[in-house]
Amino acid sequence: MATRDGVIGLLAGTGAFPEVIAEAIKSRGLPLVCVQVSGESTLLARVADHYHRPAMAEWKDIIATLHTHGVRQALVAGQFSRLHLLAMGSVLDALKVPSNDRRDVPLFQHLAHLLDTLGIVLLDQTRFVGDLLARPGVLTRRSPTPAEAADLAFGQTVARRMADLDVGQTVVVRGGVILAVEAAEGTDAAIRRGGAMAPEAVVVKVSRPNQDPRFDIPAVGPETVAAMREIGARALGIDGRRMLLLNRDRVIAEADAAGITVVAADMPPLGTPVHDA
Repeated sequence: MATRDGVIGLLAGTGAFPEVIAEAIKSRGLPLVCVQVSGESTLLARVADHYHRPAMAEWKDIIATLHTHGVRQALVAGQFSRLHLLAMGSVLDALKVPSNDRRDVPLFQHLAHLLDTLGIVLLDQTRFVGDLLARPGVLTRRSPTPAEAADLAFGQTVARRMADLDVGQTVVVRGGVILAVEAAEGTDAAIRRGGAMAPEAVVVKVSRPNQDPRFDIPAVGPETVAAMREIGARALGIDGRRMLLLNRDRVIAEADAAGITVVAADMPPLGTPVHDA
């Protein structure tokens, strides 16, 4: 098929973010080709001009779909579980990801490089949804207590170091004690694991110090608040200007109803490195 100007490809994982991006792309009248690499979505299947879900996420199948529909610009969005990635042998082999280092950043960097060699530019995730980046400040009615503020500051320092190592981006803190650090299980599972140890914990989720805006921008949504409510957590700290707030009105309303304060730290915008003391 001949290349069509403006055709956008979407390599989608699980979660709400790919659906949000898809609807934003279509609201601009642009053709959308979606390849569901992980999970499935009836909304994506309905919204996209072409939707394809490879049975085993075969790399050749993914690329053939993009080329057949004339895709020259693409985005990657959603959650790709690390256990799922381990099962995607053909994709990892095609990306030439070393078997001794399959952290998120190296994997996505290899993806961006390989797409570029195929004539497909990987776009920033915020290209169509920049308005979803959290604004700095206290976003809820309740401000953090002095004890919560201290845990938020401590948690941010620890979480940023873990994010820099590409281990995880979330920590759970109570009284200066780290209860949980996110790893392969994901944010919500880490919240539940840490919160089970002590009530009224604080959750901090950060961006990487050198966050690449093309992939894996951290996001929080209603599911994050629900996990915090389950374990009686009291405060959520995120990065302003560097983190996506999905379904903002619902997140704030449900946090207020649960007595959870949400604070977005005043951070440099995406593309600017963060250096913590």
